[in-house]
Amino acid sequence: MAPSYARVHSGDDRRRGSQLEQRWEYFMKKFWAAVWVGFALSVAKFVDLWNVVAHDHVSGRPEHRLHRGYFKLGLFCFAMWTVVAAYLVVWVKSILKVEEEWEEYAPKSIPFATCLGLVGIISFIISFWPVWGFLSLPIVFILFMGMLHLAHFVPL
Repeated sequence: MAPSYARVHSGDDRRRGSQLEQRWEYFMKKFWAAVWVGFALSVAKFVDLWNVVAHDHVSGRPEHRLHRGYFKLGLFCFAMWTVVAAYLVVWVKSILKVEEEWEEYAPKSIPFATCLGLVGIISFIISFWPVWGFLSLPIVFILFMGMLHLAHFVPL
């Protein structure tokens, strides 16, 4: 019989492989989060978001004004969404050290945050529509994804 050249993996080899896979997954999550944040910052700079928010319009086009009421509603919803997220992540998981899932411990918080997010995104789209028109949809989506992925870099 010919000798078998198949290598038998020990438990240490499997653990090292598993750790390497976990590190690779962690790196890839951070990498794609950084890509989304960078993309959102680039879009914000390209569409002159800071000038639109500060002066209600893009420079050179004062007739296309930001709708302030919907913008304030979007900011309020985003702030409340952030408060709910901070409650679940910081207070419930880190301070109270609750082992249950969020859905079991605070069952109304996820639907509430979802409603806040939807109302906020729709409000931002309506507020930016006079400035960018149909492009408000992808612009708000990209900015939202950038803000969402910014949470990957909060040290908790």
